[in-house]
Formats: sequence, C-alpha cells, structure tokens
Amino acid sequence: MTALVTADSVSKQFRLPRGGRGTLKEWLLGGSWSQRSNGHWALRDVSFAVEPGQVLGVIGHNGAGKTTLLRLLCGLGRPTSGSLRCRAAVSGLLELGGGFHPDLSGRENLITGGILSGFTEREVRERADEIIAFAELEEVIDQPARTYSTGMYLRLAFATAMHFDPEVLIIDEVLAVGDARFQQKCLDRLRAFRAANKTLILTSHVAEQIQALCDEVLVLEEGAVVMRGDPDSALRCYQDLMRQRTARRAARVVRSRAVTLPQQGNREGTFEAVIAAIRLYDAQRRPCHVLASGEALTIELAYQLTEGVGDFAVSLGVFHQRTKCFEVIVPAAATAFGPLARQGVIRCHLPQLPLARGRYFINAGLYPPNWDFVYDYHSEMHDFDVVTGPGGSFEVTGILAVTPEWSRSPVE
Repeated sequence: MTALVTADSVSKQFRLPRGGRGTLKEWLLGGSWSQRSNGHWALRDVSFAVEPGQVLGVIGHNGAGKTTLLRLLCGLGRPTSGSLRCRAAVSGLLELGGGFHPDLSGRENLITGGILSGFTEREVRERADEIIAFAELEEVIDQPARTYSTGMYLRLAFATAMHFDPEVLIIDEVLAVGDARFQQKCLDRLRAFRAANKTLILTSHVAEQIQALCDEVLVLEEGAVVMRGDPDSALRCYQDLMRQRTARRAARVVRSRAVTLPQQGNREGTFEAVIAAIRLYDAQRRPCHVLASGEALTIELAYQLTEGVGDFAVSLGVFHQRTKCFEVIVPAAATAFGPLARQGVIRCHLPQLPLARGRYFINAGLYPPNWDFVYDYHSEMHDFDVVTGPGGSFEVTGILAVTPEWSRSPVE
C-alpha cells in the first residue's frame, strides 16, 4: 500500500541571532549572518511513513519538536534538509481557534474555513447545519467568536475540520480541551474517520487518547526520534525519559541548594514542590482508611512550594492491583484555585465512590504546568479498603460495584 504521508530524514533548524544589528558592510559582504547566529535544531533526521487508515501519534515533552513537525506537515514552513511528501489534501488543527477571526460570528468563521478548504459557499452552507449541530453551538453560532469560551472554540474548530472530508487530518493537542463528554464524541468521530481509510497524525499528552487511537507512535526527544513502536511501548519510553529529566533536574537542585532529597522507594521528583501529606476523610469529615462501597470520600493533599514555583499541575489516581480505576487532573492549580500560598491544602471530594470490595492505592503527583518533569510523585504510598459490597446472595468481583437485579422465569 502506498503511503499517504512520508518523511525522509527531515531536519529543521531555526537561526537565532546572537545579538547586535551588525553593520552594512557585513550585510553587503554576506556570510556574516551565519557567523553571528546560533542554530537551534528543532528536528533531527526524522523519518516515517503513514498509510491510508493508519493513525500515527507523536509524543514528547514540550520543546521536543512535535509542533514543528506537524506545522511542516501542514505546509507551514519547509525542512532545512530532507523531504516531506503528502499525497492527499491535508487539514490541520494546530492551535485552538487558529484561523478564526474574533469579530466574525461562528457561522461566518465556519463558512470561511470551508471555502479555504476548497469548497464552494453553497457546499459549505449545505453542511453548515450538520456542523453546528455536532459542535452543539446552535444558540450562539451567530455571536462573535470573541465571546466564545475555550470549549466552544474547540467544538467549532473540530466540527469544521471533520465535516469537510480531509484525507489526512493533523491534530496538535486540541483534544485535551473541552469536557469529557465532548472529548469522547471527538474520539468516536476520529475512529469513524480511521474506519473510512483516512489518515490521522496527532500529538497528545493524554495517554488514554494515544492508546485508544494510535496504531504507531513516535517518541521525540530534542528533535530526534528515540523510539517508534506500539502505543504502550512508546508511552513507557516517554515515562522513562521523564524520569531521566526529573533525576537530572533533582541533581542540579541538590547541588544549587545543598538540600537532601527524601529517600523513599515509592517516591520520586525534584521536590521543588512537595506533597507534605495525603489524608482521607469520610462523609462526616472523619479521618478514614476504610469505607463502604458507594460512600463519599474526600482526598486532601497538603503541599509545600519552594521559592520560584508559582504554579503546578496535580494528578490524583486510584489504583487496584496496578490497574487504574480513575485519575483526576488539575492542569494548573493557580488557574483553578486562585493565587497559591507557599503552603496549602487541595481537596478532591468524591460524592460517591462505587468501588467493589478490595484494597485500593492512591497515587498522587505534582508537576510543572508543562509536565516536563516531576516535582513530587507518590506511588502506592497511601491506601484504603472498601469493605462492603452491595450484599445479598451474590458476589461482585472486579473494580466497579454494581447492584444486579436477578430474576428467573420458566421456559415456555
């Protein structure tokens, strides 16, 4: 099968001036610019091929070269060396609301986007109602785009791109925005897109999206492909790279501040932001490590920040025998909760926890907002027991506590 998208030893260098304006003589003589500038290689010798119906994921920390690669694939720039070939029409979602004019209405932006994709105005208007319905923006579609929330921008951008039938769709992180229900709606649409033998290339920091959608994943580090393989192997490689970055940064912190890092086998990080304690409370605000299935649980995370840390991301996950039951994430605590004190408490209240009987562990982490390394991560250091199931003359095993209603009837 012929590949729709091919990259052959693609490298991209951005030239950064060293400072100073130079002289007219230097400009006239030529050659001085290269002597007065530093070259930053955003991509180094990247090669891959993507066939029809295939989904390629690209992961890596911020600055690894993901966005540069996707922009080149969309025709926004040329490689410094190597070649890119796209044998079909490409549509790109590279930034939230990219290409939207804030003073135009959602409908006007939709029509403009369709025309720029090569459709006539009549064809766009024939599809407009379907696009608006998918985006769930019927009530605000004729309002200026500048009045839209982040989620509205996402819904309109995604719906517009998907409904103009590109052969190749390129998505840079935008699926990370929006509520869980609409994210699932987008994932379902992308699965249908793949089933129609279309090609998808995407980046995402959400591991579940990579696992659910991708056939193959590239891991980028400093612009180079360090691993290419199935999603699970690629995600393990990415986690290993994060641990290495964390260890290097932690060593620098120790040298610069003459501090001693906590020595605990199930804990890692640079400890510039620290999880001071994890406490569990029941519905009556009593400390607990045992609760009944379906009862409320509050997880309290006490934190301490060193000087220079102004914001952080938080993850709280509940695990059973190394299987993730669920995980809740706060991408930016200062945005979610307001200005942060050097020491404080963050609470996650779960009104109902429908877990089956068993022992569960809480994994908690603090990260910089760009998720490049770990401030402090606790793995299986905090546990609790669910001791009662739904009861009755049946047994429930697994993770989710369900309440089945059995019945019988004679064979007729």
